[in-house]
Amino acid sequence: MARLAVTVILAALALAGSELAARAHVPTGCTHEGSDARAYLDCLSARQKESERKLARSVTGAQAAIEAREDLQPAQRRRWRALFEEAQSRFVQWRNFECQSIAPFEGGGAAHSVGGRLGGIGMLEQRMVCLITQNDLRAHDLEDRYAPVGGWPEPPPSEASDEEPAPAEPAAEAPPAATTLPAGTPRIIELKP
Repeated sequence: MARLAVTVILAALALAGSELAARAHVPTGCTHEGSDARAYLDCLSARQKESERKLARSVTGAQAAIEAREDLQPAQRRRWRALFEEAQSRFVQWRNFECQSIAPFEGGGAAHSVGGRLGGIGMLEQRMVCLITQNDLRAHDLEDRYAPVGGWPEPPPSEASDEEPAPAEPAAEAPPAATTLPAGTPRIIELKP
């Protein structure tokens, strides 16, 4: 009987360990083996931008799904949309804190410090993998809850392009930087070649 109990406990531990290992490995489509650090970080950066676009598309689709609910009164739709937007902003705030402050300690990045502070490719890798993972999880969650059968419609080619927009011409007189607030989702990590 004791032998059976030990076998059951060992099987449960093996199953829990394999489940944790499966969750710990998040496929990003980027491989570190056989490539230099810059190419790897460029791949992660491109994958992060892709996950941001996918999340933005899911948020837009969810908002459209809320607006399309004709069985609700306009005031109910407005309330639902306002609550959805608040939930999304709280998600972004949580994700940014999680990926900026906690993720660098997870994995091997914390082992490499510079003067007692985290540094090196491990720190950036953990942050970017965290952002990619959280964006993908949120986008999938929104798709599961709000997407029509067949998924979201494809974005127009102008929105799907990988090219960054050209910088705007500078204004003749720009307002002071201290009073200007950034628009859109804050970016924690943005790598420029």
